[in-house]
Amino acid sequence: MVEVPAVAVELAELLVVTLGAGVASVIGVVLEQFGLSAVSGGQLVLGAWAVGMGLIALYVGLVGLGYEQGIPRLRRLANGE
Repeated sequence: MVEVPAVAVELAELLVVTLGAGVASVIGVVLEQFGLSAVSGGQLVLGAWAVGMGLIALYVGLVGLGYEQGIPRLRRLANGE
């Protein structure tokens, strides 16, 4: 079995977390836009649901994956740990 360097594994994990944070954030923004357009079109329940789901997706992308996962991994990688 081939030994994979720890730096390569850490870089791969950082890439996956960064992509996940980006995708979740984009989904959150799209849901927010859809929710606002639904509310302005008179569909209050659908708009409220979309805005709520958009906020959750933005939280997951920015805080859950970006702030709590991505930044610590980037710091560990920069410090050589």
